[in-house]
Amino acid sequence: MPYTFIGVGQCGGGIVDAAFYDKNMSKVAVPIAINSATMDLQTLKYLKREHWVGMSRDRGVIDGQMNGFEHFVSGGYGKNRAKAEEDAIRHENTIRDMIIERARVKGAEDKGVGIPVAFVVFGLGGGTGSGIGPVIAKVLKEMGIPVIAVVVLPASHEGGLTAKNAVESLNILTEHVDSIVLVDNQKLAYAESTEKLFQRYNEYVARSLRDIVIGTVLERINPGDFEGYAPVIDLKDMISATSFTFGKKQRPGFACLGRASEKTRDLLHYIFPIRGYKEIDVVSLLYRSFMKLSVEDIRVEDAEKNLVLLRLPPAYLSKAGKINTGMAKKVMEERSRLGETHFGVALTKRNIATATVLLTYRPNQINQLRVLSQLAGQYEDVSLKVLEEYEKDFVNENDVETM
Repeated sequence: MPYTFIGVGQCGGGIVDAAFYDKNMSKVAVPIAINSATMDLQTLKYLKREHWVGMSRDRGVIDGQMNGFEHFVSGGYGKNRAKAEEDAIRHENTIRDMIIERARVKGAEDKGVGIPVAFVVFGLGGGTGSGIGPVIAKVLKEMGIPVIAVVVLPASHEGGLTAKNAVESLNILTEHVDSIVLVDNQKLAYAESTEKLFQRYNEYVARSLRDIVIGTVLERINPGDFEGYAPVIDLKDMISATSFTFGKKQRPGFACLGRASEKTRDLLHYIFPIRGYKEIDVVSLLYRSFMKLSVEDIRVEDAEKNLVLLRLPPAYLSKAGKINTGMAKKVMEERSRLGETHFGVALTKRNIATATVLLTYRPNQINQLRVLSQLAGQYEDVSLKVLEEYEKDFVNENDVETM
């Protein structure tokens, strides 16, 4: 049963496309690229027509291999989020059928459909992604599929309309997903030559997601085979680490990504691959991942809970090459206000060690969400309601615990 990655709009399609650069992803996941503009789909390098789905204003959902696709899927929605949402809602049944067909699973009368976890990836500032993305999430949840949304926040300078789209889209999205992972364009707001940086940023996010998926599925290990501390995690841990439970109610957390890597061999030992592994300080690797978080102006120590996955060559878990994974776990525990850390180790055949982290926050702890809510309110009378709602849930939960 494959996982499913659905990229909606130009931004979402670009990130999913970059994730499937690694052919191992196709062994465990199925990609789908949904867009309202053929030109955006034609820029994808690894997702071919069989993975394309068009959203036409006149004809609804269009198969990427349909004759005349380019004629029917053109123009896009600009920044008209409401129109994109309206069209997607009108074609919800077709979208459901499309997901089932593309993911190579059979529908069922009950809620179980056969997709273990679905990732929905899109930008919040434009029209196509912010309008269609939450509808895709809603359809998936109604099919009984756990949903992780990976969404890109617009930078402040992009203006009130993009902020309004982001706020409205997030208000809807939080009702239909298990987890929300944030990527913040504000980190690139002051850079020159942003086009190339956006591509590199997409690739960074894609590598982080790829590490977690491949590391927890293809590279799972038997901890008993190794002398070192080598626990196993899976994508259920990812959802647990990026969501909150209030009584019987579950809400998505707001998480950010961080990733750091280090070569494990010098050039000589790449050529002659016999021993020659460098010493790896995994704690240092974690600190470097903290410096590369996907959200601007965020404090590591404020995270409510977290997840980390280390991918290491097998030699580092042998007695001779043992590394201090126990200390790495302690570092993560110290940076969880709720004392909840999901710590995992996976093996890789590559000569590289990586640490990929997810740090989860309440929405009011993320400054850029407050900024976007204020910008949206200046453009139109709209606010990010989850900023207040989550705090009520946390206060009520704490009241129950102290009774």
